[in-house]
Amino acid sequence: MILGTLLLGLMLGGIQAAQVEGDMESAQKYMQARDFRKAIEVLEAVVKREQAPPADVFILLSTSHLNVKETNRALEVFERGMSLYPQQALLEEFYVKLLADYVPIQQMKDKLEKALAASPRSPFLLRAAAFVEMRLDIRGERARQMVAKFVEVAPDDPNSHYVYGQWARLNHQEELAIAEWEKTLSLTTADARMQMDVYTLIGDAENRLNRAEQAEAAFKKAFEANSSLEDHNSASAFFYADFLAKQARFDESHAIIEQILLWTPTYGPALLEQAIHLTRVKKPEEAVVAAEKALVGTDLTKDQTRAAHVLLGKTYFLLKRIPDAERHQQWLKAQ
Repeated sequence: MILGTLLLGLMLGGIQAAQVEGDMESAQKYMQARDFRKAIEVLEAVVKREQAPPADVFILLSTSHLNVKETNRALEVFERGMSLYPQQALLEEFYVKLLADYVPIQQMKDKLEKALAASPRSPFLLRAAAFVEMRLDIRGERARQMVAKFVEVAPDDPNSHYVYGQWARLNHQEELAIAEWEKTLSLTTADARMQMDVYTLIGDAENRLNRAEQAEAAFKKAFEANSSLEDHNSASAFFYADFLAKQARFDESHAIIEQILLWTPTYGPALLEQAIHLTRVKKPEEAVVAAEKALVGTDLTKDQTRAAHVLLGKTYFLLKRIPDAERHQQWLKAQ
């Protein structure tokens, strides 16, 4: 009798598992057909019927709610799943992405605090909470505590030291930042993109410490890694070009600028630097072309935009193109 009851339980368990799997496949077909309401209907039936639905059910259900613009419901679904499966990395990772994409920063802070109360040692949640606190108040005690907790929980995770380095740099502790970023690289077989990112940060920190030799070595490593990528990062390379220009190594800087413009012809900071170079070598007609392109290009900061207008105003005046010079002078007066 006991054996028969056990076999019956196993059979029922298998039937239930097969039914859940079939419902999930059905829901995914509805989602592919963009009939998200039907997918929600199928998945909510699974949640009501099953005492512990698979974690994937909550991901599918939340995604369906997002596609019908029901963000709050999507969040509620994830939170229910996380209550059933605390420290389930897949759910936590999706939840953090959902918060980052759809929730204002203060609300994200509140929700992460609740999630951490249930899973206080979750690396995913701690990393997100550290970034939120850093954005809200980089010099506040709460930011320091969250970063320290992340490192304590995940001392062998390169991401924890990467975040600690960012906190240290933004708190003007460059020596600590460099040490943490070097630890980041030592804890992983970093791919080219991570090497580029971390070495750029190290180079900038070394430069702020007026250690030009160490800064250049880091920038070179970043540029080498950058050059090996299919999708190059112009901002990283520009750090190197700017470093060289400020050391009056204009030919070397210009070579980097030309490479950046081969990668990204519309990258505004490189176009502005190109314009400055052209004025330096007495090619004003070409300089104004480059500077005008910079103004309609990408990623110019407010200071760089102003610098482009100043250059254009002066250079047009030298070329005796007075209406063009006045156009840029008027822009500067209006600021």
